[in-house]
Amino acid sequence: MKISYVILGLIFLSVAAIGQTQPFDDFRKVLKDEPGGFAGNKEKLSGIFAEERKKLGDRFETELWNYLGRDPDKHYWLAFFVASKSYLHGNDPLPELAFKIRSRGVELLKDRNDNGSLGRKVTMYRMLAVSAKLTGKQDEAVRFHDAAESILRKGNDLGAFLGGRSQYDICVYDNVVGSVADCKEADVPKERTISAGWLNSRAVALADAVYPAELKDRRKQAKVDVRILIDKSGNVSSAEIIRGPAEFHKAAIDAALRSKFSPTTLSGQPAKVSGWLSFIFQP
Repeated sequence: MKISYVILGLIFLSVAAIGQTQPFDDFRKVLKDEPGGFAGNKEKLSGIFAEERKKLGDRFETELWNYLGRDPDKHYWLAFFVASKSYLHGNDPLPELAFKIRSRGVELLKDRNDNGSLGRKVTMYRMLAVSAKLTGKQDEAVRFHDAAESILRKGNDLGAFLGGRSQYDICVYDNVVGSVADCKEADVPKERTISAGWLNSRAVALADAVYPAELKDRRKQAKVDVRILIDKSGNVSSAEIIRGPAEFHKAAIDAALRSKFSPTTLSGQPAKVSGWLSFIFQP
């Protein structure tokens, strides 16, 4: 009889445990459902994250490290979510935690050399350099600054992969080996451009790629990738070729410029979005 009660008790506890939500479950669900993941609506994502932080209280930092795991995307974005004024939603900034997260993030990206990873490494190195400078860690600030500049000197086209910076951060970074006394914290942030990766699935109206009528060989198939910039109204304001056969470039640019997107906001303010479109040409 006693054994039966023990078994029933274990079953009850197991069922109760299954019904309990785990740390960051709500955030996981919203992130999974958000088109583009972290590249999606960061106003919404950071809001859910802020609520998770409030619920966890003193357990927040421990559970956050468990959630971060070895995922560099999480390290990149959640460092902003714990320290950037735009994403705090009433919580206090945690610059020391952001510093630790970014330090681990660049380590996780150490052996990755695609443009996306390089852009994130530069962004995190820049933020680490600024944080180190402002906390009196001069040697570390210079080391992080030099690491970022070393990547940039290699000539990779990383513009669409670099995170936005305030004028204050730019001033501190540019004077990392000198004085930052003239850098003003109240400087208005630069206009933000969100890097959103591949955008085909996010288009409200993706224009058809029209097969060039002047081509003599009508049997040729092609794929052309285009880098675009979307303005605050959701229109494509510029487009340039990344790769693809030259004879299809003009048609791909035309299709990209005719495509439409929903406007994007960041912290309630309209923002520009950079990313890529891929067009398939069939005869």
